[in-house]
Amino acid sequence: MNSPVEKSPQGVLPLLAIELSQRAGGAAVRTVDGATHTRAFEGGRRDRDDVLPGIESALKDSGVRASSLAAVAVDVGPGGFTGLRISIAAAQAIAEVASAVVIAVPAALVAAGSTPSLATKTGVVIVCSAAKGGTVWCSQVIRASVDAPWRILGDPGIVDRLICEATPSAVLADEHVDATLLEAFRDAGVPIDTPDFKPSILADIAMSGGPDVSIHTDPALLLPLYPRGPEAVRKWQERTIR
Repeated sequence: MNSPVEKSPQGVLPLLAIELSQRAGGAAVRTVDGATHTRAFEGGRRDRDDVLPGIESALKDSGVRASSLAAVAVDVGPGGFTGLRISIAAAQAIAEVASAVVIAVPAALVAAGSTPSLATKTGVVIVCSAAKGGTVWCSQVIRASVDAPWRILGDPGIVDRLICEATPSAVLADEHVDATLLEAFRDAGVPIDTPDFKPSILADIAMSGGPDVSIHTDPALLLPLYPRGPEAVRKWQERTIR
């Protein structure tokens, strides 16, 4: 099922939002009375698991049992392979137990909504996520007023140079994006900022719905969006094709 959330947001409450598209992330629980309880944690650590304890802590603080969740929202990327894999697997397991719907939210929307410098911005914003070989996954988001939600403009994808028909009001790019790709915008005076990713904003976007958000009743349909396929998968495919 790919559709906006129903008009009444109470239909997806209580809601658990898991943000782990980057190394540092967290979880937010939105209760039926509209309160939000958040916990910050990191994913992909080799020495310990902070993700499930962090989710459990957010649920405990909110007074919500995992089995009573109506929805589980996840930032599906693009982002780090390990973080996306862990967060989506956790969301699928929790949603399966709770018989909850899963809500997939693109990372570009979370970044645009979370980054403080964009709070007063309108128009087009370019959101870049570094990929391999100096390329980036490029998304363009747009809104007409500061009260309107950000929406994805056009088709996101991997590019080796950044082009925008109109001068963007800002560019969001993490530290891994090749600086030469940003030179033209920097020379034109376009602000270039580091994106932020907040689980509470992820919850807001999941509840507001819209054409860029996907809702599934089957948790197995929740899939990550990788800029490029995992290297192990690529090598396996090459071997099997031969």
